[in-house]
Amino acid sequence: MNTKKLTLTALLTALAIVIPMVMPIKVVMPPFSATLASHTPLIIAMFISPMAAVITSLGSAVGFLFSLGPVVSARAAMHVLFTLVGALMIRKRMNFFLTVLVTLVLHTLSDMGIVWVIATLFGMGSILSEQAMGTVQWVIGIGTSIHHIVDYAIAIAVVMPLSKAFSDMFSYTIKNKDLHI
Repeated sequence: MNTKKLTLTALLTALAIVIPMVMPIKVVMPPFSATLASHTPLIIAMFISPMAAVITSLGSAVGFLFSLGPVVSARAAMHVLFTLVGALMIRKRMNFFLTVLVTLVLHTLSDMGIVWVIATLFGMGSILSEQAMGTVQWVIGIGTSIHHIVDYAIAIAVVMPLSKAFSDMFSYTIKNKDLHI
């Protein structure tokens, strides 16, 4: 990783740590939470490199640990999966919308999965009825999917002009034809 990419990765990681702590627009319904723009630095990092995506994702988990606790932090740590796969897809210049769809599915399933694992390991599953746990999973699944799409749109609005201006730092320059605009 060159100095420019390392610096940009550090800045994105710092944003990923700070956003959960200071963003006033949050929806918190434990174990679900949605903090506006919290995935944006991670998604931008996917366009730099797989390593940048992983580092920024881990920084996000730290930010959520400080702001919303270990369960949400565990969910944020799972973002390593979708950002790594997304960064690899971007590096291979795969279809943009396919990349969004695959990362959305991975993001949603990993968030739902880690909450189920935590609930099972720490006995919340016995407190919640099977129906209540199903409702929790639906809230997480739908909420995460919507949140993913909104943050992806914000990230693309940032990446499009940056990738043109600083093409040496991004593994892929998004053009209007890629988005069918």
